[in-house]
Amino acid sequence: MSNPMFYLEAPGVTQDLLTLKWSLRAAGYAIGSTWHDTDMNTGLPRQDHWSTRRVEQLQACEALVVLSGKAEDAARELGLMAGIALARGLRVIWLGPPVPMLSAFRAVELFQTAEDFRKHLLHQQYSPALALTDESLAA
Repeated sequence: MSNPMFYLEAPGVTQDLLTLKWSLRAAGYAIGSTWHDTDMNTGLPRQDHWSTRRVEQLQACEALVVLSGKAEDAARELGLMAGIALARGLRVIWLGPPVPMLSAFRAVELFQTAEDFRKHLLHQQYSPALALTDESLAA
C-alpha cells in the first residue's frame, strides 16, 4: 500500500509549514498542494491560495493537513477547506487548537502541534520495523 498524498493548508507560508512539508516528503509522502511553493517575494496576498484550482488539487489527495496557527482572519477559509475535504470523504488532520464542530467527525484527527503530528507519522512508519526486530530478537 502506498503512502497517502497530503494537501497542506495554512493561513500562510510559515517555518512550521515548510518544516512539515519537508518532513512529510522525507518520510516518503507526496504533497498535492502547490500554493506554498510559490516565490514569496512576488507579493502574492496570502489568501490568494484559496481558489478553484486549489480545491481541485485537494480533491486529488487522500488527506488534508490543516496547520491552523493563530490567524483568526483565516479561520473561515481553513474551515471551508476542511468542510470540502470531509464532504469528499478525505481524512482531515487538524494541527493546532481544536475546533469543536470538527472534533465530532471521526475522519478528523487532532494534534496540538505540527511536531506532535510529525512524531505520530514517524511512530507509524517505524513501529512495524521495530515489531519485526523485537520478534527476531526473541527467536
